[in-house]
Amino acid sequence: METFFQYWDEKIRDPDLKTILELHNINQYMDTGLRLTAWTDEQFTGYQERCKVIPQILGRYFSTVTNENLQALCQSVDWEYVDDFWQLICDYKVYLRIASETIGALLNSNENFVWYILRHKALAETFGQVLAEHLTHNSNTAEELLSQFFAAHTRHRQLYFPKEFTQAMRDQVLWGYVERDDANLNYLQLLERSQSSKEFPLSDKLKLRARRKKEELQKKLFAGRPGFSYGVEITFKSIPDGSLEEIYRTEDHIFTYAYSREWLEENRDYPTLLNNFIYLFKYVDLCFRSTFVSRKAELSPLEGHLGVKGKKDYIFGSQFNAKEMRTQLQMMAYCEELQRLDIQIESIFQWFFKTYLKEEFGAEGFTYAPPSSGTTYFEKCKLLASAIDGILKQYRLFCEDGQIDRELLEMSSGHVIFREIPSIMKNKYAYSGSETVEKEMYLLFSDQSMMHYTEKTKGQYRTLPRLLLSESMKKEDFAYYQQGSLDWLIDRGTVRIADDGRLLIHTTRAAVLGDLFYNEVVCPSYYDQGLRKQVEEFIAAGDMRYENTLFSKPEQNYLNYALNKSEFSNGLDLRNKYSHDTCSLEESQQRQDYMELLKIMVLIIIKINEEFCLGNL
Repeated sequence: METFFQYWDEKIRDPDLKTILELHNINQYMDTGLRLTAWTDEQFTGYQERCKVIPQILGRYFSTVTNENLQALCQSVDWEYVDDFWQLICDYKVYLRIASETIGALLNSNENFVWYILRHKALAETFGQVLAEHLTHNSNTAEELLSQFFAAHTRHRQLYFPKEFTQAMRDQVLWGYVERDDANLNYLQLLERSQSSKEFPLSDKLKLRARRKKEELQKKLFAGRPGFSYGVEITFKSIPDGSLEEIYRTEDHIFTYAYSREWLEENRDYPTLLNNFIYLFKYVDLCFRSTFVSRKAELSPLEGHLGVKGKKDYIFGSQFNAKEMRTQLQMMAYCEELQRLDIQIESIFQWFFKTYLKEEFGAEGFTYAPPSSGTTYFEKCKLLASAIDGILKQYRLFCEDGQIDRELLEMSSGHVIFREIPSIMKNKYAYSGSETVEKEMYLLFSDQSMMHYTEKTKGQYRTLPRLLLSESMKKEDFAYYQQGSLDWLIDRGTVRIADDGRLLIHTTRAAVLGDLFYNEVVCPSYYDQGLRKQVEEFIAAGDMRYENTLFSKPEQNYLNYALNKSEFSNGLDLRNKYSHDTCSLEESQQRQDYMELLKIMVLIIIKINEEFCLGNL
């Protein structure tokens, strides 16, 4: 920019298109009020005065753009300036004197131009017919459509598809795409999982064809090729001391878990059999938060950016898949062992609701009917999906009224909305409440933060708190680009400087923020007094907020993913599939679905028991 101003008179005397576009960018920069630190006030004022004539120069130049020279001009623009070129075409209303035939010829010369034109609403409206005709045969239209309407993205520019590009044309493009052998697997999966809407209807036939094409291409792509695999094995075997054996087999990347058959045989009482899900299978952590939900902190940087994710996808990665395998197989193996002991797991559920709650807490009116012997997996899934709704409605009534009015329950025909199910516990969950605390957690714990890396320690520590707790560090040990963030953390009170210059981490503050970062929710009821006081300070500052619901937000998301499609387009939709008889007819899939529903019922039992034990129901 400095050089441009030095040759200002020469540059603006008879500017070519490149100079015009440079002038446009200089004008945008100067309009922000930013300046180079090397400029004196006199220089900056002089540059501002010169820039006042830029709009006139641009106007004169674009008054010379015609049907005859538009294509040549557009093709001469460097790619980084193409969007600027079309923006100026709009700003100076050049498009009003351009013929549709000219635009059509331009699009035929390079099909990529259409994606710049469609970024401007005025152009899409003016040249709607010729743009629509071009979009029907442009090789990238299908992917751009899917990306625009269904993909989750942060940097994709808004495209204005013309009204002349009808739904019939869109369908034609998408049907053509799913028949292509070069179709992108990510976009086929996005199409398969996306939900139809009024804005963009999708037929089930099209989504099914996308799935089949995806599977067909996957077979071709991976046929005969080595790949990386991992898995989980769950067994019950003779372990007389009752211990758990955990082994990771490096040769085939298999995690194996072996549980004591003797322990199970000697502890057949129903309370212990339910507690096994907590203390043996670790379905929940020490704060009774579900461990099989997906968490952002579990995603690797690569998983966070790979593929094309839908706007309404439940986002998960390899750690979530491993947990799903482990918990499903734990449930399968446990059910088989219980059956060997002539115990039905759903009979344990029935005991919890009809006997345990009544005898321990005086809670009467809960009902749960296990399936009869010989019931198929299809029937079990249907009954259990219905029972999940019924139990949660019963709990909600008891929570609100202190009793279950059966007539009132029978009048309740609506679906259960998980976020609306209350908790009797005070300040049960605390969540992030500000962008400030999000930034603080990022700097302290994110694997994308550079605050934990220094030349002194290299990459030895994964987080800043771990670094400061393990090493004697001073401000000068951090690079210049880290100093601003370090000063900010000092101002926040998360880091302080000792009398000898050492940097110290506020351990209580970091502990709460670390719990929040990795789990996305904290449970103050399980904290000691110091940690609870820290949460209260965050609440008072507006950095955190309380909510009182039966399920935490990560659990609500998981339940919506597993049971319906109200929140996520890639959900398992188990409740609706079995309610409407649209589930798979494969018994193996039905068995897997049943295990998933059993997992959910176990989680419900754990959460309701927590309410009765700690919430004074």
